[in-house]
Parts: sequence; structure tokens; C-alpha cells
Amino acid sequence: MKSTSNKCGKSQKLQSWFLFAFSIVFFSGTQSYAGEVWVANMKGANVQVIDTDSNKVVKTIPTGAGAHNVTFSPDGKLGFIANLGTKSITIIDTKTKEVLADVVADTKAHDVAVSPDGTLAVSCNVGAGNITFIDVASKKALDTMATDKKAITAIFSRDGKTLYVVNAGAANISVIDVKSRKIIETWKGAKGAMAIKPTKDWKHFWVTAPADNKLLLMGPDHGAVMAAIDVPGEPHGLVHSPDGKTVYVGQRKLNQIAMIDTASRKITKTSSMGQRPDMMAISSDGKTVYVALRDENKLAVVSAADLSIITKIDADGETHGVAYRDN
Repeated sequence: MKSTSNKCGKSQKLQSWFLFAFSIVFFSGTQSYAGEVWVANMKGANVQVIDTDSNKVVKTIPTGAGAHNVTFSPDGKLGFIANLGTKSITIIDTKTKEVLADVVADTKAHDVAVSPDGTLAVSCNVGAGNITFIDVASKKALDTMATDKKAITAIFSRDGKTLYVVNAGAANISVIDVKSRKIIETWKGAKGAMAIKPTKDWKHFWVTAPADNKLLLMGPDHGAVMAAIDVPGEPHGLVHSPDGKTVYVGQRKLNQIAMIDTASRKITKTSSMGQRPDMMAISSDGKTVYVALRDENKLAVVSAADLSIITKIDADGETHGVAYRDN
């Protein structure tokens, strides 16, 4: 017969090993959360990391003055913060939360687009009317090219070969061949446009047209406006639900957000948010929308189902850019 005491000894050793392993995970500084929301604060000159389980700020990372918009690399490993005041892009390791580099772009760096393969980043420099290409591996600026007045935001095509730059001041969109760094087409856009988001199937771009109080649905192959949706109150930030059935858009002058059914292309619900709802993000499960309340210095956590406010989180001064990532 095997010794009972020997069995007990093995069991105790196994329990001790598990407790040791648990303590390493629990007490290490790299424990992870279900999801994170990163919030850029212009006056705070930082980005705050919020744990979506507790809705608490777990880290504040200094960036540059006028920290404006947040973009993650496709694999979620890097965060890019566009800093209006220091005309730079702060690159951050999303796991360690350490700043890896500050890359100088040009006047009023406003937003960053990252290529699908994660090798190239582009800073849209709204004050200079140009864009800066950044090599992600070396974290160096490669070159800068002019687009048009108030180059404000951009997206890459699915294959990464084409870049679409929204020029808010010129009310147009520059279509750029990434390899040659040349503008191959210029489409009519919208005055003051902020967001350009592709549908999941890439059949349409949704573009905000705040000066006209509309959302435009544009064809990504030709730039023609396929439809226009009336959205009063200066539509600004915009996100699609993961299933593509709903669009959420901020109405800054009405201090509210709207829910739009993408099939009928109609507003189905609106909800008061607070002072100047600006940029927005949505969780990967589509259940929660995060809204920056710029003049309230808060982040609203909102139920995507009915637009009810779950809570508001204190931010750190002129809250603007918002992005969500899974851990």
C-alpha cells in the first residue's frame, strides 16, 4: 500500500505551488483586466488608462501638451497619442504602459492612422495641412507630405496600399498611394469633418459633416455620396457596433448622442450625455459605449442597448480622444 502521509505531502506541495503562482500573478505590476479604455486629456497632457471591470483609472501616463486622440495598433500592443501642443506622437507599450518614443510630426498633430500590418503610422497635422509617415519599428518620422487645409484624420484601405485623408478645412478627402506618397484622387468631403469610418464589409465610409448637420455615406471606390442622414447638433465622434447594425454619433451642440439603425439609416434614439460629447469608443462585445465629455472633464460609460448612462468617470482636463482595447 502507498503511504497516506506521502500522498498528503504531495498534495500540500501542489497547493503551495498554486499559491505561489497565484501570488506572482496577483502581486505583479502587470496583472491584466478584461478591457481598457484609454482617454486623452488635452489640459492634463496625459492619457489615462481605465479598467472596464471597475471603471476606475489604473494608470496615468504623461504624453505631450494637448494630448488629443488615441489610436491602437491592429495587434493592440502599441498606443499612439497625437499631441496638438507639442506637434508630436507619443508611442506607448500597452502592456507595460511605458513611453517608448515621442516622434516629432508637424503643427497640431491631431490624429494617427496605423496600417493594417502595423508597420506604418501616419500623423494628421491639422495646423499644417499635411501628414507625417512614421516607421513603427524604428519609431522615426520618414517624411511629410502636404494634403490640404486642416488634415484632421485618416484611414488606411484594407490592404494598406491606399490612405484616405480627411481635410476638414478644405472640405475634401485626399486619396493617397502609400508606396509612391502621391495624391491620386481628391474627393469632395465635408466642412469640419472629423470621423471617417468604414463599414465592416467596406461598402461605405461613414463621414461626419458637422457644418451641414449630416452623416454622409460614401463609396470607398469612387467617393460618391450614396446617402446623407440628417443629424442635428454638429455630429462629431462616431463608432460602429461590432455587428455593423448600429452607429453611435455625438451631437456636440445638443450635449447628447444618437443611435442610428444602419439598415433604415434613421435615428432610433437619442440620450442626453453632458457637456460637449466629443470622441467615442465601443467595447468589443458591443455592450458599452464610452463618450468623452470635453467640457465636463469626464468619460461617460453608456449602455449601448438603450443609451442610459452607467457611470461617469473623472478625467484630467479637457477630455477628448477615447479608444478601447481588450486585454
